[in-house]
Amino acid sequence: MYPTYTEKPADFSFQNIRSCNADVFLDKVGLDAAKFARVKGIPFRGPKRKYLTKSVWLNNNKLKTFKNIDQLLDTVLEHPEKLEWLDLSFNQIINIDESISKFPNLKMLYLHGNCINEFNEIAKLKLLHNLKHLTFHGNPISNHPRYRGFVVAVLPQLANLDFSAVTKTEKISPLPAEALKYFKEEKRREEEAARAKKK
Repeated sequence: MYPTYTEKPADFSFQNIRSCNADVFLDKVGLDAAKFARVKGIPFRGPKRKYLTKSVWLNNNKLKTFKNIDQLLDTVLEHPEKLEWLDLSFNQIINIDESISKFPNLKMLYLHGNCINEFNEIAKLKLLHNLKHLTFHGNPISNHPRYRGFVVAVLPQLANLDFSAVTKTEKISPLPAEALKYFKEEKRREEEAARAKKK
């Protein structure tokens, strides 16, 4: 009988990882590279020798994108669909890959200290309905004066942004211009898709 899940993450931080390609990861890093010292242990492994954890840390690497993150996590985790916490902070990520939507149970996503500079990238997270904790500080987009208002408007499921609670006042505040523009464009796309289906 295999052990159950633990709270310890699969910690692959500071490994000079440049790609989420699963084959490259296994060749250059490997599952046994999960760090022990930071959290004083590593997760148990299941029957496929993959980790029994709901948390993966890939922070402080050299990722410019997390395309294929679903394949990488399938390589690392016994049950990737149960992922709840993903730390991608302090990389060089420019855009958010939509493969992140394959993890519907994700509750915590750290993206601080990256290179994201477009509001539309943030909106890609809207399908993560269970996402409660999100970080973007240290990205160029976080310097925009209406950044926080946009994130709260587009991702109403959030309880905490950049380690600061999302307040009731923020949730009922008037939408910033960027959010209004986003919702207008989203409605137009939905109407166009509906018309296309009728043809």
